Order: sequence, then C-alpha cells, then structure tokens
Amino acid sequence: MPWTAAALSIALAAILVLTACGERIDPAPSMADPPEAAEAARILDADLANLTQLSSGDKAAAELAFGPRLRRDLESCKGTRYENKPLYMLAQWTLVHGGPEGPEEVLRMSERLERLPSPAFRTSARLLRVQALLRLGRVAEARPMAVQLNAEIPHFNTLGLLEFYESVGTTSPALPGTPVSGGVIPESSMVLVAFLGLPDRGAEAWLQPLKQACISGKVQLVAITTAGDLLAAATVASAWGVDVRWLRQGDSALERWKLAVIPAS
Repeated sequence: MPWTAAALSIALAAILVLTACGERIDPAPSMADPPEAAEAARILDADLANLTQLSSGDKAAAELAFGPRLRRDLESCKGTRYENKPLYMLAQWTLVHGGPEGPEEVLRMSERLERLPSPAFRTSARLLRVQALLRLGRVAEARPMAVQLNAEIPHFNTLGLLEFYESVGTTSPALPGTPVSGGVIPESSMVLVAFLGLPDRGAEAWLQPLKQACISGKVQLVAITTAGDLLAAATVASAWGVDVRWLRQGDSALERWKLAVIPAS
C-alpha cells in the first residue's frame, strides 16, 4: 500500500542453461558490466523518472502495465551488476499485482537478491519478505524478521505491519465518521474500511480491487473520506458506489483505526 524494457540477449553473462526437465536456470550472480545491461538499467531509471510525473490515474494504469516490462529488464540484467534493481522492483510489483501466487514468487525473488554480490536493495527486500510471509498467513515466521528489521530501520514500521496482521479477526473499534450513504451496518458484520481522500482517478482505481474483494457479500466495504466536508462526502458517495462516511481531520477515531503503513483495516 504501491516499476519496468528491452529484451536484450547477454551472450557471455547470461547464457541460458537447461535442466533435464527443460527448465531454465538463472545465471550465476556476478559483477559483470556488459554495455547492454548498463543501457537497460539507464532506460529503466529514465522511465521511472517519467512515471513519477504522471497524474495519479495515469500512474495507476502505467504501474499495472509495468510488470512485463520489468521482467524483460530483469532478463537483460541477470548475472550482471545491474540485476538488483529490476529484481527488487519486480518483486515489489508482484506483491501488489501478482495475485494469489504473488507472495510465493516474492519469497523466491528475495532469496535471489540475498545471493547477489551487490548489497543494493537487499534491506528493502527483507521488508518485502516480511510482507509476503504475512500475506501467506505465516505470521509466526514473519515475527522475528519483523522485530529485527524494525530495530535496524524503524521507519519501515514492520512492527506496525505485524500488529495489523495479528489483529485480523479481532473485534474492531466502532466505525468512525458520520454516515452519508448506505444503511446501518450490523455490529457482527465483517467490514473492510478504506480511508480515502476526495475522488480522483487514482482513488477510484485504488477502490476497485477492494470492491471486487467484497463482491461475495461476506464482507462490507466502507469508504471513509477525511477531506472536504459532509456535502463533498455525500457527493462522492454515489460516484464510489459504496457506503461512505465522513471523518473530520484530527478526529480521535482516526488514530484508533490507523494501523501499520496501509490505509485500510
């Protein structure tokens, strides 16, 4: 809670080896510096800079399409000193967009990052590893990693993230904010609460997968807007198509619902 390009062949640094069952083995990590890989890394940096200049809605669509691009860059850079960045970014993208198989794939990629000779992105990859384990429900396994990482890099807030996952299934605080749409939600209901600003393309894009996740009817989605006023919240209620509540900035209820580093509980 949120990434990319040329399909180059590196003959000496990334020769493809086939196993007996036909699967490809990744080339051995090295600090090789072939010009083709250097150029792929340069283009990736430039495209990432361009990505930050997009509007929130365009950025969401561009990031979604970035995965195949990152896979091509990774193939170009495997077995070279440039491998760390596309590998880490692909792991990050996969955790968000990889679906049910994403967390397991992230664990495999983080193990590869640990073996690379360059330490670049290695610490950030440990955070991805904790996140992937938590997604898989392996909370006990993630706890010692989260504790150690939190001691080393406090601003990662891995203990807050751990707290979030350990709270799943427990009783929540009362729903915050003033209702501006929808009916009364029974106290025993399972609820997903999303904290959003006023509507823009980025907010709507972020809300859509949450709506899909709740489509079975077993979980009710409630959007809390903390921007504007009651009238603005009532206006977005119909546009978002979910129950909407308005919460005044600075309301103590917001603090009770702020868990970890992601704005949904």
